[in-house]
Amino acid sequence: MNFKFNINFSPFNKKEKSLGIHFGKGFLKIAMLDKNKQGLNLPIIPFKIEVSGDPEEIGKILHEEIERRNINPDIVVAGLNYESVLFRNLKLPKVKKEELEDAIQYNIREDLKSIKGETFYDYSILGEDENDLQNILIAIAHKKDIDIVNTVLKVAGLNMDIVDTEPTALINLAFLHQHVSEEKEENICVVHLEDNYSFIVFYNKGIITQTLNFNSREYEKLNEDEKEKAVEGLINEINYFFLTVNEPKIIYLSGNSFKFPEIKAYSQLKFATRFKIEELNPVDLLNINYKGNIPLGIFNVSLSLANRGFLK
Repeated sequence: MNFKFNINFSPFNKKEKSLGIHFGKGFLKIAMLDKNKQGLNLPIIPFKIEVSGDPEEIGKILHEEIERRNINPDIVVAGLNYESVLFRNLKLPKVKKEELEDAIQYNIREDLKSIKGETFYDYSILGEDENDLQNILIAIAHKKDIDIVNTVLKVAGLNMDIVDTEPTALINLAFLHQHVSEEKEENICVVHLEDNYSFIVFYNKGIITQTLNFNSREYEKLNEDEKEKAVEGLINEINYFFLTVNEPKIIYLSGNSFKFPEIKAYSQLKFATRFKIEELNPVDLLNINYKGNIPLGIFNVSLSLANRGFLK
């Protein structure tokens, strides 16, 4: 097991079946990808399990679902939800690996002290600035949260290989969108909607996340006029967020926006030419051989995690 996130393209490894498990708030979303010469296949249709309570009980439920679907992955990648991870950005000079890790430990010492209990952290070097300083992104997680994930997977009969995060999984898809569309920009913004929570993740040589007051389950119950007001509220929250960061050219939508296409249409109408609204469609971005009716964008995090398993 290692807590290792990655937001850069890497060569594929030789693993053929990778399982991504999104540990959301009150649910697990599971997706498996099978790699061959033609691209990526779905050995199973991604699925969601509503869970609560004891990690061992959750593990037993997951085990039953895995056994029923005959899931046998080569690698397992778990993703922590955005509230379980603290991101920090540093600029440090180029030094040897041991010196760099000592410098990182020194610079985040106050962050580690402020978090109650044991922690794990990992870092990714994102490049260099004009002064030859390295841009470094650090992710810090509670050990207890990783222990919960490890217990769930162990009881389910799975070996955890990598622990990643919800925000970095989404940023990876946004990078793939830029690669496919050749629309390059430094400011990347993803609005991700789940059934019971929503958030923004913003990237520019660092990661910022912010909770949004949008509940898809409640939204689904509204009439057309109420839905329009709910989307308007979502747009207002996005506008407030951009008071604190540089605006992107594109806002990417993910998750339940695929269930409610009017969200994209109304957002584009309200933002007009200020932003381009795009959906992160994993079928196109990951080159998945899929002709089904279920919109796979609902499972963006777990599919991106599964794809992460193929990267070195």
